[in-house]
Parts: sequence; structure tokens; C-alpha cells
Amino acid sequence: MAIDAWTQVGSQLNGQNVVDSLVAYNGKLYGGMGSTGRLFEWDDNAAWVEKAGQLNVQTRIFSLAVYNGKLYGGTASTGRLFEWDDNAAWVEKAGQLNSQTVIYSLAVYNGKLYGGTSPGGRLFEWDDNAAWVEKAGQLNGQDAIYSLTVYNNILYGGTYDGGLAGGRLFEWDGLSNWVEKAGQHDTERSIESLAVYNSKLYGCTTNSSPAGGGLLLEWDDSNAWVEKAPKLNSQFEMWAMAVYRGRLYGSTGTGGRLFRWNDNNAWEQVAIELNGQTRIMSLAVYRGRLYGGTLESGTSTGGRLFEFGEAAGQVISINII
Repeated sequence: MAIDAWTQVGSQLNGQNVVDSLVAYNGKLYGGMGSTGRLFEWDDNAAWVEKAGQLNVQTRIFSLAVYNGKLYGGTASTGRLFEWDDNAAWVEKAGQLNSQTVIYSLAVYNGKLYGGTSPGGRLFEWDDNAAWVEKAGQLNGQDAIYSLTVYNNILYGGTYDGGLAGGRLFEWDGLSNWVEKAGQHDTERSIESLAVYNSKLYGCTTNSSPAGGGLLLEWDDSNAWVEKAPKLNSQFEMWAMAVYRGRLYGSTGTGGRLFRWNDNNAWEQVAIELNGQTRIMSLAVYRGRLYGGTLESGTSTGGRLFEFGEAAGQVISINII
């Protein structure tokens, strides 16, 4: 019987300590990096290859998205939009708007590209030329839109609030406003990731206190979150989610683990911390396997790429994305 495992397939390159975002594009896997906002491509074997260096002093590529056949990145520390030239450089396509310093999330919706911002929790739309256009302002004191996804043909955002009253679900009205659809669940501080799975909308949480966090929440399609999986093995940060082989997976801190939901009421741990990487910040499915981008808190040895699938040497059937 095949046994799944984490395997490190990409080591740190050029001092980049965190893989904030992962995406499959044109048959290759890409990572958006911090500390200096570079773009890396995995060589499909054992190494990262740098494809775009730092531009305009941007320190992180928090989000990546494919839009109209091109690859885009949302940045910090001045909330810009970059387009990769498919060769060796980022090209700035939208500058900072309304003092928003971070584009935490990107999503394609109704043929347009959107970004979720901080510190004002706003929604931006790219004008397909050279600027962001604000489409929804801050609502209910939420400082950031950490996650964006499309569900039932509507655009949703998961929030963060530095004042400890975050973790809400917002729906865009398609015009100029956010509408709150689910309030904070218990003391959860943020919805780090949103995912559509089996025709339902899910959010995973972090908490400033180890007493909470690491939850899987399901939206009731009305006005509330419903807890579907509590914290497991002291992991109070759930950073990313992905649907892989028809199951819902989540990645954690502070122990850099991989969880799978049992489709009922609990997380199942399927991979433990590897090589001292304390956070799996991003997940993506590529060529029939699940990949995770890492952070090592407290040191400068993160920025690695992990692969989850049948153990090395086993032959699998792949579906190229």
C-alpha cells in the first residue's frame, strides 16, 4: 500500500526565508517569496530557480494568481500588483492605493482580478491597465482581507482584526460594499484561508492565544460559522487549505504539520514537522501531488518547498496542471 509523506524538494535560495504563496502556471510550480519579494520556479526535481528579483523595494509576494494567461503577484510593503514577464522580471501594473500596504489575497471573479488589502480591509479591482480601483471599503473594524474565494458565483473574503475581534466572513455585493455574512467564532482572530469543498465554503483560523486557533469552520450559507474540526496537537495556527485527491487538507503552525479533515468532526495529522520548518504558509496541487511552502520562525533557514504524496520511488499517475 502506498504511504504518503512530506519530502523536501526545494531548499532555501538567495536568503528568501518564507514561501508566502504557491501557484501552478503554464505547467510549472511557482512560489512568491519574502524577504525581498522574489519569484521562484521549481525545477521539478530538487531546487528553486529564481525567475524575478526584487522590484521597487517590495519585501514579500503574499499572493499569486493566474489571470488572462499571465502570472500576477500581490505585494508588501506598499500594496502593489506585479505581473511576471514570463522571462526574468516583475513588471509593476498597479501602485499603492489609499494607503493600503499589503495585498494579502488575489482572486479572479467575473473576468476581473481582485485583491484583498491591509491595513484597511478593502477590496481592490485591477483596471487591466495601470491602477487599482477600490470596490469595497473597511467594514466593522476589520484590518485585513487575508483570503478571497469565489463561492456560488459570489466573491467572499476572510478577515483579520488586530483588535482580537476578527475572523469574519464578508460577501461583496458586486458594487461598492462588503456585507458581513458570518461574525467571529469564539475568540478566533483571523480566517487565513478560504476553500470551496463538496459544495460548501470553509475557513481555517488562527488565534493569538494557544488556547484557541487551528479550527476548521464551515459557513452555514446564512449568517454564521459552524465549527467542523477543533485544534489538533497544539497547532493553533492554520495557514492554508487545498483540496487534494477529493479531500480537504490544511497546513499548520507552530509545528509545520499537514492535516486532513475526516469529513465529519476532526482533523487527522498526515505529516509531521520536517527539517525544523515551523509553519507551512502556502499549499498548491501540482502534477498530482500536494506542495507546501515553509517558514522557519526564529531563524533564517525557511523558504523551502515540501512535496506530499506517495513516498519516494513509488510510481503514480499524474494529471498535469
